[in-house]
Amino acid sequence: MVELLVASTIAMILMVSVYSVYTISTRGYRVQQQFMGAMQQARFGMGQLQRDISAAGFLATPMSTADSSVCPKPTTNLPGLAIVKGGAVGEPTLNLKVEPQQITLFGAFWSPRIYFTQSVAGNVVTFQGGNLASGWPQTDDEFRRIFLPGRFLRLVNADQFEMYIAISSRTFIPAAGANPPGGTVTLVSPVPVASPPDFCGVQGFGVGLEANVAGYVRYLLVADPSEPAKVDLIRQELDGSDGTLATVMAQSTIRVAEYVADLQFYDFALDVDRTGRQPTIGVYPTLEGATPAGLQPLVLNVSAGSRPQDLRFVTVKLTTRTRDEDESFRFVQRTALDKPLDTYEVDPAMAGAAHTVSLAARIGFPSFQVRNVK
Repeated sequence: MVELLVASTIAMILMVSVYSVYTISTRGYRVQQQFMGAMQQARFGMGQLQRDISAAGFLATPMSTADSSVCPKPTTNLPGLAIVKGGAVGEPTLNLKVEPQQITLFGAFWSPRIYFTQSVAGNVVTFQGGNLASGWPQTDDEFRRIFLPGRFLRLVNADQFEMYIAISSRTFIPAAGANPPGGTVTLVSPVPVASPPDFCGVQGFGVGLEANVAGYVRYLLVADPSEPAKVDLIRQELDGSDGTLATVMAQSTIRVAEYVADLQFYDFALDVDRTGRQPTIGVYPTLEGATPAGLQPLVLNVSAGSRPQDLRFVTVKLTTRTRDEDESFRFVQRTALDKPLDTYEVDPAMAGAAHTVSLAARIGFPSFQVRNVK
């Protein structure tokens, strides 16, 4: 009987030990898997941000009001970049000192190719088109995806003056016989006509003008209605035809990353030299940081006083979280915006907190630098 009791006790201890090891291993595996998921979301989101941010101003202007190549000036200002506060926070009453920012970018994000015009008549632009090797769209669907109403058609004449006019509609011309496919685009207003000695606009019949499509995209954090406290990073395309950037174009919203906790921009490096001859880089830690008198380079919005064209690089930090809370992980509120965001509260009724993963990258603006608009 004594031997049986001893054996039973030892067996029970072993079973409890095995169960404890199993429980700890299972919890560790679950947390590790969620860490990997959060890291994957952060990497994918940062990759998308890097690609679009570095392309800001590509085949476009960094700031139409200050760009001498833009002639005549559009009726509304076209800034190459805008950064403002705004974005969703899961459980904002508990996740304090989390104030996401959003970024709006102007550039040729849908096609990196230059096309050429066959003629320009009023507000109708006819393209030369071409074969597959020329990069011209070969199908109606491909053509319509590029020349989308709400985007801008950028036309460049022989004197390198640029014209930006919003697209109203477009018509694809399929291949016929020996003729390759082509197309026409109708703009919201007529293309200006040059009148020498003023060479702004189109001369003659508008043959051989360079053309491409440019428009606005925006990245911001939004709450996911399907799951409490879930916030996603999304990419939207904005209709710039009315100059307000207030309309999100239909079916343009793309979910870039899930379970996002924060999106921040800091260390704004700006060329503060007004002559454009001697680069003088000033780095400002925050969007509201001190700026040289009268320059207003960090008011990166669509206001007339902003100077996004001065921006040379910026640091972007994207923070994601694990999907579930870890009951053994204590929630600690963030004390300042510039402090690391180590924990995130998902459900106040549950013990513990979610782990976070942060990725930061310094992203340059090569198109802004090449244009050197002052």
